[in-house]
Amino acid sequence: MKKFQIGLLILVICFVIAVSGCTTNNSSSNNTSSSNTSSSNTSASNDVNIVVNYSGNWAVDVSGPFGYRSFSGTGNQTNNIGSVTGSVTAAARKTDGGNGLLTVLITTGGKTLASQSTSAPYGGATAVATGI
Repeated sequence: MKKFQIGLLILVICFVIAVSGCTTNNSSSNNTSSSNTSSSNTSASNDVNIVVNYSGNWAVDVSGPFGYRSFSGTGNQTNNIGSVTGSVTAAARKTDGGNGLLTVLITTGGKTLASQSTSAPYGGATAVATGI
């Protein structure tokens, strides 16, 4: 019985070590920002940017050929997701229940590829850009 308990303990420890190695937080793939002012990440002219315009608190989930990224913040912000080929989806939502206008845009080279807006409390807006 004691060998079984030791074996089980070793198995649990190995599992914990394996799981902890798979859940690292890499700032380039899970970029979360929070600011009370407008911000902009430096970008090349062909980089894709996710722009959120809203005076309150918001969160946006971005997916595409690169995988999945999540951003959150307060106020107007631009988040650079780098050079992307294919399609990008940006689903933004209000996290403060405000009734102001939230707009999410997908841009590249100063050109808007897609946008969507909402003014509903806790509302969401999803922009989809294809053929980037």
